[in-house]
Amino acid sequence: MTSIQTQTSHPDPTAQTTSTTYERRSLDQAINLSDAHCRQPLTSTQIDIINRFPALFHQARKRPQSELEEVFISAFMDLAGEPIHHDFSRYMLSYSASSAITMVASHCAHTGKRVALIEPVFDNISSILLRENVEVVPISEQDCTVEQLPVALARFEPAVVWLVSPNNPTGWILSELEFRTLVQHCVDRRCTLVLDASFRFFSPAPPGWSQYEILEHSGVSYIVLEDTGKTWSSSEIKVGLTVCSPDMYADMYRLHDDLLQGVSPFHLRVLTEFIHDSARNGIEHSILPSVMKNRSILRAILYDGDFEFVTEMRSPVSVDWLRLPEGSDCEVFVHDAIRNGVHILPGTNFFWNQRERGRNLVRVALARDPQLMLEGAQLLRHTGIKLAARGIQR
Repeated sequence: MTSIQTQTSHPDPTAQTTSTTYERRSLDQAINLSDAHCRQPLTSTQIDIINRFPALFHQARKRPQSELEEVFISAFMDLAGEPIHHDFSRYMLSYSASSAITMVASHCAHTGKRVALIEPVFDNISSILLRENVEVVPISEQDCTVEQLPVALARFEPAVVWLVSPNNPTGWILSELEFRTLVQHCVDRRCTLVLDASFRFFSPAPPGWSQYEILEHSGVSYIVLEDTGKTWSSSEIKVGLTVCSPDMYADMYRLHDDLLQGVSPFHLRVLTEFIHDSARNGIEHSILPSVMKNRSILRAILYDGDFEFVTEMRSPVSVDWLRLPEGSDCEVFVHDAIRNGVHILPGTNFFWNQRERGRNLVRVALARDPQLMLEGAQLLRHTGIKLAARGIQR
């Protein structure tokens, strides 16, 4: 009798550690400043919502799914200051922004579309696109100015332009003029515009103009990705929205149909309450306080000049993007920080095309309890001092 020998598969130790892996490893740790999911303290009115969970659960069971979806979508778009399409079927709901990214990547793959993807950006977007064998070319934030955009699009000739605005990790955001220029060039070149707006609610002031109105009136082919997971501290109860132009709907609906039947009615009911709470109390009182306080804490602790803050105090994202001293290696710094008890992300992962451009950058999540941020900032400063004392080796 021949025996069959099995071999245990182990991860390749030389393989690049993704940002998601870094984040997953930090979930059980006391000082997790790694992932950008919202983990900040609840306000008193948000605690009231949590206390009403049993009632919300029973309410959700009694209401039609379509009604729950429409109320949620209306509340979300109203808080965003955006108009609502009369055809609610154009809002496709999923359990996360990553699910929506996978849908769009599948569309790009089976249509053979070359994608111009923003760099730097969170690395799961490029990873999913490359896994689907999509041709991806880099477009920088500097390429998206009114003057440079025509040059960049002519150079790359993409079929899809994929941007994140506000961008994670830099906080870069398209101005109205840049957005109108981008949309018009996509129309002229018959490009599809994919816009990830998952951090939209961290802008301290409303933009005063409507992205969706510009998109709809232009006739451009577009897909917009929205999300609740970065904004409300609901212990991973979240919903992603995929909104597309009429010409994209049939293909996107089929991909969405393969993905899921529908999101949890309980989740919709809970998140609608969180959104209404922010509408009543204001974003500045329900979403921004911990992020703004933590920016101040981080700057107060890392005051000695060894850390340069690329993001500004009023940055429209819930992360800080920091530059380490010249000659630093972010991966060495991050691994030492983890050994010291605080988890953050290395900048190299955000530069999916040219990793070395992020070699002396790190990202710190801010949607946390301020006491946790204080402890984490002190450990980051301690890590910097220790590495400076012995010299940071590449």
